[in-house]
Amino acid sequence: MLCKSDLEYILLKTKDLLPECLTEVGFNPTVKEPGHSYGESVEELLVNKLVDQDDQFLSPIKKKGYGKQTRKMEDLLYTKSLIKYLINIKLGYEKGNGQPNMVSFNRLLTSYHFNEIDSYYILIVNVLGKTKDNLTTSEYIFNLFDYLDYVNYNYGTGQIMLKEKSFFADYDSNKYFSNTKKDIMIKLSKIANEAFLSHMKLKETQHKKKQEIFNEYR
Repeated sequence: MLCKSDLEYILLKTKDLLPECLTEVGFNPTVKEPGHSYGESVEELLVNKLVDQDDQFLSPIKKKGYGKQTRKMEDLLYTKSLIKYLINIKLGYEKGNGQPNMVSFNRLLTSYHFNEIDSYYILIVNVLGKTKDNLTTSEYIFNLFDYLDYVNYNYGTGQIMLKEKSFFADYDSNKYFSNTKKDIMIKLSKIANEAFLSHMKLKETQHKKKQEIFNEYR
């Protein structure tokens, strides 16, 4: 896992580069859903600039024979002691009350189980401001495994989502976490089981309503 100084460095570089990234893509907060409209282009530009400035940063590596691999777990890699740490960048506009997708539960689980990763970092960029001329940003970086109490798992879509309201209220960059792999796997198991039961209840309810309609024709 990365130490506090590494995370602070990543945040510092990100904050330094964001103004020019927003300017270059023409970020306009007055358009409908600016986070969705500009998110991908800002994230891609930020990655390119980080990689160009510091060789500790790398673009996602594609494996031969695995297709285009356009949907990977990471947007960025950070190298420390020959280990490549995955970073998923999430840009949004005036965030705080939504539940944005973080990562596929199955990908996260299998990568962690097979020791392909020991952490999974989320870099949140929150753009604030009502006009192009007064934009500011807030940045957060954290290991998702440390904040599993703040996620929701949709068993239907397979996605882990972040409960922004509670996360932003409790986020503390100075907090130290000492979870073992067993602790994390137990939490993931609980999340999966609760999501499965909720999903099955929903499907049973939906099926029952369909049967009520069919019964009118019997």
